Amino acid sequence: MTTPQPLGSSYAYIPELDGLRAVSILLVVVSHAGLGGIVPGGFGVTLFFGISGFIITRLLLAEWAATGRIDFGAFYLRRAVRLYPALLAFIALSCLALLWFRVPLHPGELVSALFYGANYYRVWIGFSTVVPSIPSPFGVLWSLAIEEHFYLLFPLFLVLALRRGGFVLWVGLLILASLAWRLVMRTGCMPGGSFEGSLALCGISVTERIYASTDTRLDALLVGCLLAWLAGRARAPWVTAVLRHPGSAVLAVLMVLGSLLYRDPFFRDTWRYSVQSVAILFGLGALLFSPALGWARALLSRPPMLLIGRMSYVLYLTHWLALVLACEYTGVTVPEELAPAAWYLVYLPVTAVLTAALYWGIEKPAARLRRRLRHEGAPDRSRAVPAVP
Repeated sequence: MTTPQPLGSSYAYIPELDGLRAVSILLVVVSHAGLGGIVPGGFGVTLFFGISGFIITRLLLAEWAATGRIDFGAFYLRRAVRLYPALLAFIALSCLALLWFRVPLHPGELVSALFYGANYYRVWIGFSTVVPSIPSPFGVLWSLAIEEHFYLLFPLFLVLALRRGGFVLWVGLLILASLAWRLVMRTGCMPGGSFEGSLALCGISVTERIYASTDTRLDALLVGCLLAWLAGRARAPWVTAVLRHPGSAVLAVLMVLGSLLYRDPFFRDTWRYSVQSVAILFGLGALLFSPALGWARALLSRPPMLLIGRMSYVLYLTHWLALVLACEYTGVTVPEELAPAAWYLVYLPVTAVLTAALYWGIEKPAARLRRRLRHEGAPDRSRAVPAVP
């Protein structure tokens, strides 16, 4: 059993969040390995968005409390040092793989990969394939793009809210606007809708447009931000009671299960993301702050879970490149059910080797660089990590 986190903003490391990241990335990796019909990889993405929103907001609130300001330059520099070393290595390895397969390199794809445009490139243009039905290695970067688009503006939004008030109101309105925009898009882009045939609004596929676009997926990040705000400034007794009540975790589990079991296409393109986001708000709050969930925090804080969670960013990148290589060398398309054994004999070892190489060869040295970039006496914030596919 472990004690709950204290309410408030802090730079302190929360180990169970690394464990929860491990759960998120494992959902994605296993889903892509032919078990997508059973394992909800898409929920893994939504969960990772919520975790990331919570962590970044918590750190920024702690910086504001300690210094009375947020250093935008330092924030963006930390993000760049955190993300780009492994990203550049992944792009280089992907280019080498494509050249080995004698596949032309498309400048637009490289630009979208380098500058966080992969989600809209996927929506409006579509990544080329190595061979028919085998995806581009750059397509996985869509979720990273969403997160970085959000954090380009969020620090400024937070500073305005801290100075003028109204954070909860504005975040709540943005969460509702995200749902409303999905409803408009889904209704308008379907046959007979007012946007039918509009590539600019609907993309190649309206389902892909909703799933992979920043403007339609903000709510998962925002609920994490809202939780950090409530935890850092929880003066109302009802807020504290809800965050610490174990029943919030039960409600969260039921909401997630319901969102996964209800298969109506309209619901899945619209309400599903809202239901899962609210579930993350309640579930993550209970996990972190409820005394009754010490057993869950203890499980998530086990060393294997912590290691996988710390590796989650490079695992996010490398597992997809390994998938492309496995498909190419075995002639198997992206598996929607269990693949032949030969496919896993490529996918699993290549994922493990590339993840270990990038983590210990690039991520760890980059973490040391981040520590050198910190201001004298500033806390270490190196465990804030990005989203997964």
